[in-house]
Amino acid sequence: MKDIITENLIIRPSKVSDLEYFYKWELSPAITEFFSIKDNQSMEEVEEEFYKGLSSDSTEQFTICLRESGKAIGRIVMADIIRGWKGEVWRIYIGDPSLRGKGYGYESMLAVMKYSFEDLELERLYLDHYTENPASKLYQSLGFVYEGVLRKNCRKNGVLYDVHLMSMLKEEYEALYHKDK
Repeated sequence: MKDIITENLIIRPSKVSDLEYFYKWELSPAITEFFSIKDNQSMEEVEEEFYKGLSSDSTEQFTICLRESGKAIGRIVMADIIRGWKGEVWRIYIGDPSLRGKGYGYESMLAVMKYSFEDLELERLYLDHYTENPASKLYQSLGFVYEGVLRKNCRKNGVLYDVHLMSMLKEEYEALYHKDK
């Protein structure tokens, strides 16, 4: 994995030292509300999930940093990656509430899409989200298409939730973002 550099961000492979950020951010209800992250998870649970991802050939973890200062502001986890075929944006968020609404999530998603379709050569990139997740508008604006609802597909704190499945295919990405080709 290499750093992904955008206009305002450096999206770099996550490091063990980032666990402190992930732990702090993932205790916040503003983050956990729309993810299957259980409430009040321990640092050990965050570490276990991180190391599990590190040991998987089908998972990549990134930390979103401001380009100018290097400050860590968010996290991306890609899963179910099979080069040349498919991958999932399993988790993406801006952890610092004061930096939300400034376009960093949009910029991060564009970078993930470019990385997925151009570097990993994926044919399909997908994600799911809880009902009422405001990020769904972002995904739609980027060109992701709804495929349906996975009923009671996610468990959080012992409760089952529906999630809405969205995807983008390589040809859709190319039509939207490479019109000059």
